[in-house]
Amino acid sequence: MEEETMIKRIWLVVCMTLLSASSVWAANVDTFGIGAKATALGGAFSAYADDPFAIHYNPAGLVQIERPMLSGGVNVIDPGLEVNKLQVDSPDPAVNGIASFEDTSDNLYVPHLGFAMRLSDRWATGVALYVPYGLDLEWDDNPTANTAAYNCYHSYYNRVVLTPAVAYKFNSQWSLGFGLALGQSETGVDHLIYSPTIPQLHGKKIESEMEDDFNYSFNIGVMYHPIDSITVGLTYRSEADADFEGETKVIGVPGLTSDIQLDSVDHPQQIQFGVRFQPIKRVSMEIDVVWTEWSIVDRQLTTFSDPFLVYSPSSPQDIPRHWDDTMQLKAGIEWQTTDYLALRVGYFYDQSPVPDETFDVLWPDADKKTYSIGFGLNLGRFTVDGAVQYIRTEVERQIGGESKNLNHTYGDYPVYVDAEGELWGYGLTVSYTF
Repeated sequence: MEEETMIKRIWLVVCMTLLSASSVWAANVDTFGIGAKATALGGAFSAYADDPFAIHYNPAGLVQIERPMLSGGVNVIDPGLEVNKLQVDSPDPAVNGIASFEDTSDNLYVPHLGFAMRLSDRWATGVALYVPYGLDLEWDDNPTANTAAYNCYHSYYNRVVLTPAVAYKFNSQWSLGFGLALGQSETGVDHLIYSPTIPQLHGKKIESEMEDDFNYSFNIGVMYHPIDSITVGLTYRSEADADFEGETKVIGVPGLTSDIQLDSVDHPQQIQFGVRFQPIKRVSMEIDVVWTEWSIVDRQLTTFSDPFLVYSPSSPQDIPRHWDDTMQLKAGIEWQTTDYLALRVGYFYDQSPVPDETFDVLWPDADKKTYSIGFGLNLGRFTVDGAVQYIRTEVERQIGGESKNLNHTYGDYPVYVDAEGELWGYGLTVSYTF
């Protein structure tokens, strides 16, 4: 009977620790740019949208492409996140000290590829492969150096889409575009089990991997030219329903493996509105506003197969998230210095949707400011666009014991965190006009 009770306790601890960190969400992994041109302009591109990646920013802009164009490149993201203080108000001396640590993430390489062409004076079409969401964060998995490893030491998320699109030009002022984004998503999280009362499990690693083989959404855009010097762009990106399935396992404990299913984790809808103004022929300025319905991430519904299911207190499990909708402000300026060289600068402000009460180390998000510079080099049929970004948290993120998700990791003792971070991004896109 004692052995059976111990087994049930083990399964209970495994289930509860999995539920505290069983999924990776997409808030702060919203794209930092698709295509180096848009990236250099801070993503303020819905009223510009004159390359194949208009398919994402505003598919109505495809009608501006006069000759067939093939574009491809990569964005490199180099994160540098710091936890200046993590303290657990617990009697356990193994975790109640003050810990400071940095992420150990590798650079993330995000490719993009697109093709667009005119079909007639009024019709245009294109197709693009890109990553609208994606990030991968890793921390030290040694709990002596990083007590947050019990919450998470590795998390990743990405959605890759292939989007065919079509656009129609009604007249010199109005155009309309539509794209269907066919996507595949994957997510995963690794962390240590915090269970001092069960030595068989304490400190063991849990690894979870899940994917959604197919999901879809659509992009629809309108572009309006009231006068030659002003362009208005409006883009709607729909929600994409996603159902993640995969496997979770406890490393080093034979038999502790389970299939896992994650529901109620859909990709949010967005609305982007922008105005581009050309005060003189060679200079343009654009301001965009992007609304994202992150409140769709309100809960985390997780189901385990046997034997996890047998000893779980209830199944499925329902964990609150309560994320907030956000507004991004984006701005970009381009100066066409000569027929061969364009210089660009950009900026955007990105609100964090994660409230203090559900903050955790899976994605330690905060309000961010992004500064970017870039260039466009016209070499005839070839065009080379480059961009450099600097992303910085606006202020230090401070959690004063109110995060239920963090507290739950350490037996519901309050956790205090001070964190900040920066990211560098580098983008390069090469285009060929046929």
